[in-house]
Amino acid sequence: MMKQSFYLAAAATVLLASCTPPFKKVGEGIEYKIISDGKGNVVKPGQFFEIAFDQTYKGNNKDTVLMNSRDFSNQMVSLDSTAIPPVYFKIFSQVRKGDSVIVKQLTDSIMKRNPQTPPFMKKGAYIIAHYKVVNVYETRAAADSAYKVQMQVGRTKDSLKATEQLKKDDKVIADYLAKNKIQAVKAPAGTYVQIIAPGEGDVVDTSKVLKVLYTGKLLEDGKVFDSNTDPKFNHTKAYPVSLASGGVIKGWLDGLSLLKKGSKAILYVPSSLGYGAQGNGGDIKPNANLVFDVEIADVITIAQAGAEAEAEQKIMEAQRQHMIDSMKKVQKLQDTTAGKK
Repeated sequence: MMKQSFYLAAAATVLLASCTPPFKKVGEGIEYKIISDGKGNVVKPGQFFEIAFDQTYKGNNKDTVLMNSRDFSNQMVSLDSTAIPPVYFKIFSQVRKGDSVIVKQLTDSIMKRNPQTPPFMKKGAYIIAHYKVVNVYETRAAADSAYKVQMQVGRTKDSLKATEQLKKDDKVIADYLAKNKIQAVKAPAGTYVQIIAPGEGDVVDTSKVLKVLYTGKLLEDGKVFDSNTDPKFNHTKAYPVSLASGGVIKGWLDGLSLLKKGSKAILYVPSSLGYGAQGNGGDIKPNANLVFDVEIADVITIAQAGAEAEAEQKIMEAQRQHMIDSMKKVQKLQDTTAGKK
């Protein structure tokens, strides 16, 4: 009986393997296969389809997940030859609701077209993407409605992740402060603030604009990534921050809200109140906790800030016009000199 069961299982395995289609070449170093039950209608140009997907880098003994729609939301795609690359238009012109698509692309072809590839990417490897056609929509209105639902799902996921990350960040920062015997107060959203000099006057509010001098560092190793007090970063003006309109990371708005004119402080910013899972540039990695030395150089009203911005804009326009006029004079002189020859 056991032997018969084994043969049946083996036969089923062979049958399943024979039903899996081979990869087809489609150009640009791309191969694909579509796994389908053949039921339902093929997506037509002008229709929209919803896909769940993941993308993996597969190298020598190394598989790295690059992206997964489970981390944010499914995507809506229009089957429009002017909106998606020709290769992918050809692939997805064949799919139905419920189909799975596997696309693999040789890294050599990616690197040939784009020299600025990530350092981890090596020749001879593959980027492999799995797509699942979740649904098909006849009209843009139907697709937009479904997309709004997906966006809400994505925001909920982001919020839950940020909450979990904030718990992790809080422990890391609290342990760092305790280890280094640093006294700091916790702002409402979770930024730790070490007051170096208390400043004077009232605590700032949303009716004010703060002029901030700062130096930003990584908590992990103390590496400086930006500063407007160090000339090597090429911007030495105090940075205006409106607590009403934002324009800066949440950790700044949170920590600066505890300060006054003349205050000097150190802000310990959790990654979820900083640049989050995306990071920022080459120095700030994903989920990096940050430290900012800050000084409130001045506190002004929103009206004063607007007037200052307008005055600075006029100065920049004047400088620009002066440069244009100078270039015209040089060109005219060159033309005159050439005419004499």
